[in-house]
Amino acid sequence: MITGFNTDVKYKGTVFHVQTEDKGLENPIIESLIYKGGEILGSRRLAYSEVVQNGYDEKLVVKLMEDQHKTMIEEIRQGRFDASSDLLRDETVLSDQSLDQVILNYLVEKKNEE
Repeated sequence: MITGFNTDVKYKGTVFHVQTEDKGLENPIIESLIYKGGEILGSRRLAYSEVVQNGYDEKLVVKLMEDQHKTMIEEIRQGRFDASSDLLRDETVLSDQSLDQVILNYLVEKKNEE
């Protein structure tokens, strides 16, 4: 299991805490949680079982963790969890898709933005 990441992010005077961790080879999931005052405001999970099936690559898992952690921080900085913002949604983001499907969805989104 890889050591996770913890970051405090200040947005409009409010401190949010982002925590990302690897659940380990027995449960190959990367989980990120966003806290405000001890309350979980959002989460994201990424299954990486295909990485384990094709030969475990710790550097790739760390990169996936870093990317997911940075994405959650960026969402805070963009106001996604600001109670006064229209961007605030009462939802938890879960992804149990394969890494291939996540990448495919990302590429389709980028193509549609053009």
